[in-house]
Amino acid sequence: MNKIRLLRVSLWLILTIIFIRLVQFQVIEHRYLLQKATYNFLKEYKIHAPRGKIYDRNGILLASWKPAFRIMAIPKFLKDEDYKTLQELLGDLPINPDTLKNKGNYVEIKGNLPYEETIKLLEKSINIKSIVIDADPVRVYTPYGKYAAHLIGYVSEASKEEIKRFNLDPGDFIGKAGVERSFDSLLRGQDGARFIALDSRGNVVSLNPRPPEEPAEGEEIFLTIDIKLQALLDSLFEKYPRGAAFGMNIKTGEVIIFYSKPYFNPESLITRWTNYVSDKEKPLLNRVLQGLYPPGSTFKLITTLVGLYTGTLKENTVYYCPGGFTFGNRTWLCWRTEGHGSLNLIEAIAQSCNVYFNNVGARIGTNKFIETLDSFNLPEKTGIDLIGEYTVLIPTSKLLKNRLLLPSSVINWSIGQGEIQVTPAWMALVTGLIAGNGKCPEPIVRKGDKPKYLYLNLPQKYFEIVKDGMRMVVESPQGTAGYLYDPSFKIAGKTGTAQNPHGKEHSWFTCFFPYDDPTYVLTVVVENAGHGSEAAAPIAINVAKRMMNEEK
Repeated sequence: MNKIRLLRVSLWLILTIIFIRLVQFQVIEHRYLLQKATYNFLKEYKIHAPRGKIYDRNGILLASWKPAFRIMAIPKFLKDEDYKTLQELLGDLPINPDTLKNKGNYVEIKGNLPYEETIKLLEKSINIKSIVIDADPVRVYTPYGKYAAHLIGYVSEASKEEIKRFNLDPGDFIGKAGVERSFDSLLRGQDGARFIALDSRGNVVSLNPRPPEEPAEGEEIFLTIDIKLQALLDSLFEKYPRGAAFGMNIKTGEVIIFYSKPYFNPESLITRWTNYVSDKEKPLLNRVLQGLYPPGSTFKLITTLVGLYTGTLKENTVYYCPGGFTFGNRTWLCWRTEGHGSLNLIEAIAQSCNVYFNNVGARIGTNKFIETLDSFNLPEKTGIDLIGEYTVLIPTSKLLKNRLLLPSSVINWSIGQGEIQVTPAWMALVTGLIAGNGKCPEPIVRKGDKPKYLYLNLPQKYFEIVKDGMRMVVESPQGTAGYLYDPSFKIAGKTGTAQNPHGKEHSWFTCFFPYDDPTYVLTVVVENAGHGSEAAAPIAINVAKRMMNEEK
């Protein structure tokens, strides 16, 4: 082959290869390469949906949102000196740069930026590639919101586990407690997207190369609580540092009152988190659903039902109270050290005689008491539509499993002491079962939801006896809350003074009203405030009157 022919063959071979590659790029892989080029050119970032607003039952706004500035960047285009500049401008970065270095799309570097800080960023960050500053919705709470902070809850940046579990991105916020957590999927809404055009070196070349996908705001939620009643409660709790109150409509299941003190400011939670966690008053503890207290004498309502069911107790059963009850080598003192004398059941409930119920417990016996409560099948939680409720501890075989029990254990249980620990919400539910003759809805906090019902299958006569005793607590001059009696308002309740090893007794009062047509239950606990008649009862009756007056 001469040189000219060899040159021609080589030329044709090169042209053939070029032609094949052109066909490959322009025809066969056209769609793939176009997408890849577009992907490298356009970068997407999330536009967070505004969280849905939260209102009380009367339409008073409790939680809303407002626009705030945020800074976004593509980590893989950021150099070490860029992080250093950002840190100087923003202070501590809320995210770890090392975990973001391989991220090829926009992530939030810091949100909720003040206007002045944002202006500085705009001036200083001009040389940082790919950076974008825009507005983003953030959660805000109205001044009323503080009175129901534990019910409303709060939002915070999603953890690694939450990002994985709920398919979120770094910088996304999620409900962490209360309604914000329990109804997060409704409140969060549908996020949108915005697109930025970059060159191959990560420089922004266009802020709006294609129309954004607009976010959809989260659903509005109307709660069942009355926030003005919460504010009233707060004023009545002024001289007490800790406590809780829970009230509900036992015909609808709607929670009207959900109050826990001390409370926190959801908006300052991030900046004051360390202070809240280390605060000895435990402001982050939701005392309504997570505060476990010995119920004291309010538990005598259950002891009465156990006594009636086992046949140990009749309405006309009389015991004598000399001021103390001896069982084995130990004597339990009545709260009235000089004794109550002879009492029947109604009088014993009204005057909250410890010795009377010690006698009832001793005659039932520890094992029979447990066996009877097993048959009652009382709930371990109220079943409220909120996440995070604690299980109570009452004398059932399941809940007392592996605990050392003695024949004398029932002496403590009969007056609400010993192992027993319940939440204010649980005691309100039991009060509702009594007021409703064995029927009560599980509490709900979202208006419009339909509750499930709980049942306590006992003869109606038993409930009538207990209710009559509760009525006399308030109406009898000897009743423990008799000094609060108002003939214009028929209410039935039970005081409780719960001993605790860490200080002064906890003050309890649980009640239902109006007596002739039980519609509401209300339970109040005031920590370390002494007798139930002195702290909890006046608060509860004051609020109950307001509730009934507002219905007129």
